[in-house]
Amino acid sequence: MPARIDQLRDLILKAKHAYYFGPEPIMSDAEYDSLEDELRLLAPDDSLLALVGSPVPADSILTKARHAMPMGSQNKVNSEAEFRAWVDKSGGPPLHVSLKGDGASAAAYYRDGRLVQAISRGDGVIGEDITANAIRFQGLPAWVGAAFTGAIRFEVILTVADWARVDPARSKNPRNAGSGIMGRKNGHQCNFLTAFAFDIDEQREGASVRFASESDKLARLAELGFHLIPHALCQTVDDAIAWYRDVAARRDTLAFWIDGVVIKIDDVARQEALGVTAGRPKGQVAWKFDSAGAETVLEDVIVSGGHTGSLVPTAQLRPVDIGGTTVSSASLANFDEIARLDVAIGDSVWLIKANDIIPKVIRVTGRPPDRRPILTPVQCPFCGGEVGRRKTTSGEEGVILECRNAGCPKKSTGKIDRWITSLDIQGIGDSVLEAMLERFGIEDAADLYSLGARATELAELIINDDKGIRLGDKRARTILDAIDATRTLSLAQFLGSLGIESAGVRRIELMIEAAGGDLDTLDQWRAGRLREADFAERVGVPNLGGPIQDGIDAMGNVIDKMLANGVVVTLPQRDVHGDDAGREPAKTVCISGKLPSGRKKSDYEAPLAAVGMKLVDTVTRETTYLVLANPQSASSKAEKARKLGTEVISEEALIELVGGAPAAA
Repeated sequence: MPARIDQLRDLILKAKHAYYFGPEPIMSDAEYDSLEDELRLLAPDDSLLALVGSPVPADSILTKARHAMPMGSQNKVNSEAEFRAWVDKSGGPPLHVSLKGDGASAAAYYRDGRLVQAISRGDGVIGEDITANAIRFQGLPAWVGAAFTGAIRFEVILTVADWARVDPARSKNPRNAGSGIMGRKNGHQCNFLTAFAFDIDEQREGASVRFASESDKLARLAELGFHLIPHALCQTVDDAIAWYRDVAARRDTLAFWIDGVVIKIDDVARQEALGVTAGRPKGQVAWKFDSAGAETVLEDVIVSGGHTGSLVPTAQLRPVDIGGTTVSSASLANFDEIARLDVAIGDSVWLIKANDIIPKVIRVTGRPPDRRPILTPVQCPFCGGEVGRRKTTSGEEGVILECRNAGCPKKSTGKIDRWITSLDIQGIGDSVLEAMLERFGIEDAADLYSLGARATELAELIINDDKGIRLGDKRARTILDAIDATRTLSLAQFLGSLGIESAGVRRIELMIEAAGGDLDTLDQWRAGRLREADFAERVGVPNLGGPIQDGIDAMGNVIDKMLANGVVVTLPQRDVHGDDAGREPAKTVCISGKLPSGRKKSDYEAPLAAVGMKLVDTVTRETTYLVLANPQSASSKAEKARKLGTEVISEEALIELVGGAPAAA
């Protein structure tokens, strides 16, 4: 009976979450009602029966969160000899061995049996809140029994079978595909991910439970209903080595990708006695597999240019099969690496997939007499400009070659691509971007925001000259909508997507936070203070302040053009203190669909702010109003608003809220 009650709680919690926050319900209303009826019969006073809505807000997704127990890494061994030496040093068997799943690590936190938070690994201390997605994972219960409070460590894995379902073309490997799904804000396809638990920190009466062994930990995880990472207990070193070899031989037939085996001293007390070095426990190691490799011929080298001006050599190879995929190119990193390898065109080379993913030339296996040297560029192959070696943060010259011409067209193109990629503007692949650059004379990312007036031309754009394929009305509309969706950006998104070297979105966020209000506006970023040594050190970039300021100054015209073309930069949201602490949360407004007036969503941001309201992109239970052009709309936002009881209003009512119609941008 208790087991059935726990099962009902798990099903009800997941159904509630899917109904209120998921892309679609996971069961009918009748099926859900029958679950509640059964729980009411078995446990009439269960607190879950009084729960309104879902306990996991979808808008928590991808906000930063701190782990209760730091998630460190493991030391590695690369050979049988290293493994035996580690075992001898660690005190010997028994040894707990398990598969090292090729996925993404995360932790789940439970209180009185209920899942309250899931956090991605991040840097081991700070990760991203993925609770709204994790509750949909296979193998991760939303309810595990009232007796459990604590943390679970698990690997998020896209199995081979589910990989085929979500990515039939196998355009990505399952690790990257799974990580991408796990980080989606809308939770799409998260039900295809599986959580495999491998560690536990259970709390009772305010203290951690002392498990005697790793085997005991996994037994407890199984008792709680988690999927377990496949494992075994080995009584001798030879048994552990045999287990490793058997797994290595069968890895291509397993249900999911792995990249090695994790071996732990089974005795937990002995593990703890061995201690930790640099965050890595001495009582555990990861024995990774050798990367798959093959011999081929280096037939040519091409140089690609990046948005920062870097010139990167790429090997063109005679196609060769490695691990089931055909490889025909590989990065050579830089021209210093070419000299170190002493590699030339025509050489036979040994190619591996580093971490089973990235093709890499690691050595030369044959040098024919007619081999041709790979020449280091003395001028930029794209603009003919001066070439130099990039300086490192210490002021020394590094190994990267770069074009010194600020007007190099490759830099401009690279920065446009950087903007598109950083903001996840869908629909603009390489061929589409190339055609757009040629047809519309796009000079920088700001020009993307003036394409709306040329929608007809965009639809007629030829994106494949050989086959005469045009972009078409539907794809053109999709691209313009995707661009319009990025017209309102946070300050960190805006600056971090410009392609300024050493100034990505996360670094900008950290600098804003460290500045304590002194970098909250674009004007403050453009005032030149980053060249002040004290200020640069205060915001965490003592060696990069000057270069970042130079990059911002160099992008001044683009920034002005972005603003003129209707891009809105929002100010950072700061914690509320003092007199503001007792105020009610600001009312929020979501606008869905094309407005009858032809105005854009961003036109209403400033007027809403002026009356104390905030424009948001998604509908949650905190949303005050949803603006719909058509009150009968069946869009996902409209349906969710109806479920949550969010008030639906027209644009005319919105105009009344803000005290008059705003001028269209």
